[in-house]
Amino acid sequence: MTIAEETQEPTIPKSYLIAEFGSVNTTAVLFDVAAGSFRLIARGTSPTTAEEPWSNITEGLIQAIRHIERATGRTLLNDHQQLITPTRQTGIGVDKFAAMTSAAPLLETLLIGLFDEFSLESGRKVIRSTYTQEIDSISLNDSRDDGEKFATIINKEPELIFIVGGTDGGAEQRLLHLIETLQLGINVLSEKQRVFVLYAGNKSIRESVNTRLKEFAHVQVAENVRPTLETEYLEDAAQHLNALYEEIKIPRIPGILPLQNWTKEPIISTVHAFSLITKYFAALQNHTVLGVDVGSSSVTIMIASPHSVQAYVRTDLGIGKPLANLLDMVTPADIARWIPNEITDEEICDFITYKALYPHTIPQTEYERDLEHAVVRELIRAALPPDMPAFSMILARGSVLANAPRAGHTVLMLLDALQPSGIFSIALDKHNVLPALGMLAMSQPTAVVQALEAGVLTDLGWVIVPTGKGQPGQSVLTGSVEADGQFDLDIEYGTIDTTVLPPGQIASVTLNPGRRFDIGFGKGKGKKITVRGGAVGLIIDGRGRPLKTPTGEARFDAVRKWHLDVGG
Repeated sequence: MTIAEETQEPTIPKSYLIAEFGSVNTTAVLFDVAAGSFRLIARGTSPTTAEEPWSNITEGLIQAIRHIERATGRTLLNDHQQLITPTRQTGIGVDKFAAMTSAAPLLETLLIGLFDEFSLESGRKVIRSTYTQEIDSISLNDSRDDGEKFATIINKEPELIFIVGGTDGGAEQRLLHLIETLQLGINVLSEKQRVFVLYAGNKSIRESVNTRLKEFAHVQVAENVRPTLETEYLEDAAQHLNALYEEIKIPRIPGILPLQNWTKEPIISTVHAFSLITKYFAALQNHTVLGVDVGSSSVTIMIASPHSVQAYVRTDLGIGKPLANLLDMVTPADIARWIPNEITDEEICDFITYKALYPHTIPQTEYERDLEHAVVRELIRAALPPDMPAFSMILARGSVLANAPRAGHTVLMLLDALQPSGIFSIALDKHNVLPALGMLAMSQPTAVVQALEAGVLTDLGWVIVPTGKGQPGQSVLTGSVEADGQFDLDIEYGTIDTTVLPPGQIASVTLNPGRRFDIGFGKGKGKKITVRGGAVGLIIDGRGRPLKTPTGEARFDAVRKWHLDVGG
């Protein structure tokens, strides 16, 4: 409760104000019941104010809420800039407030394990499931003696020590020896700070680890990330790690503590909320769903099945400050291949340097837009985990994807970056509401269904991507589309075909791939499917996999044609 005259909170809230604090922008969204169903009413955005000169993250939120008040004529804040909850009979206020953030600094983590190729490899996957930075690692593989390892623990001053290693029931002494060194280091560190420890190794020595470390550290235990050499189990440790980020880092954001008076719910991480909505869609479709979030300070790939979800968060990548790291992973030529004009390596490097220094800048010319879109393709590609599974849907978010001049540009960025295959749909979070829907899904799943039915996401369309190799002009796929009339399909290798299907229109599509091409049912095997229209329509990508871009003048012509093929 936030002001003295409040009444009892309603049993089932009808209106929600949900805030997302990004590293660059803060977004507030208002959901309420209108015309008998739950839907997005308004949205406000303001620069995030966690850093100097403001050093108070609430200031940016107040401005975002003021945008909503002006847009709706609805008063949400009182004279003291406190949120009015619950909604009054006069219509002012809101029933419930919730928030999430990616604006906190990274959780600095020291990783300890037995061997790089097993336990540490699994540990690093867990570290990359949230906003965490590995500041060093200690293992049996490294050449440092015990004294040097002890010095590393002291000098690095980690906020979290993440311990992995050993199969369940396996050898214990080697890991316990590392724990002894760690114990000495924690004892010294405890004079400055109380360290957090997350243990996700051999379950046989959990009690021993806890006994040795609990006097000078906060110890938590998760399921073993490598219960056997052949088995990897990351989800439990990832959940613990994200909870530690939320416990340790979020309360330290300047100005965030007063917001705890606005809500009974904890403020969670954006990646946590994004994982919830991605898993929600996976359960809804009973299939794997892929989430892609290109943020200013991170790039997140989310892979969700109906029963589990795995996040891959690259905090060393992003369209803002971390962008300079991209050139350590790709070459300027990798970026240039997506640009339909001549461009020098120096121009690409200058753009990346400037964008990293000034993340708020937006492209002013078509040239700058093409360059930014090319950079986004390589950011996504660099963030992809190995062995991507097949999926039935892409959920895409991030300002560059959402604000592309045409929906076809967004589709093409995703197809070029992910190079997927099979049959799937694409939904775009144009209004920056997916994490908010994730928070709603925890307590109000029916409200999420109604918001989706009201069009809170932008359906871009369905995509069909045959795999196989061919020659230009060769037929990849034939068939027909039955909607308002019938349209024949005959897709040539190396082309993208778009059939206009307005949003919401249902079409029956008959697909007959060539004998060397596979759309997910085996080479040459076709199927009749039902699809729904979208902002772009039905897209058939016949360029082959892996996608090869031509060189020289042929590249310019090919990239221009691909843009025209998707409507832009």
